[in-house]
Amino acid sequence: MMKKIVLVSAVALALCACRKAAPDSAKSVEGVWELTAVATRVSVGSVEVSVYMDFAAGGGFTLYQKIGEGRYTRFTGTYNLSGGEVLSGAYSDGKAWGPYGIAIDDGTMSLSAPGGLETDTYRKIDAVPDFVTGNLY
Repeated sequence: MMKKIVLVSAVALALCACRKAAPDSAKSVEGVWELTAVATRVSVGSVEVSVYMDFAAGGGFTLYQKIGEGRYTRFTGTYNLSGGEVLSGAYSDGKAWGPYGIAIDDGTMSLSAPGGLETDTYRKIDAVPDFVTGNLY
């Protein structure tokens, strides 16, 4: 009897240990993300950039962007996350963007442009701040 219990326990532990983690495709971009860093091999000067992205569950997004001084510009459109590894989409005027390689880990998202020319890092936040939505063109 004791051998059966040990054997059943060993099999159960082995099955648990072999269970694969959820694939990257189970990761989601849904929610609000704030740009925290830009690593680029292309010089754009010392212009400050502020970006907030809000990805909705249905595949739509709203992006708020401010380059330099002034107000934020609001963009909308749709997005697609393919295989949990590639993020792309189109603005509401039909202009395509992406594809970006994507990695999400513990509230941080990295987007890498093709060719490795730029990698942007975002952190997940609760909501787009009021100072952004109240400061639009």
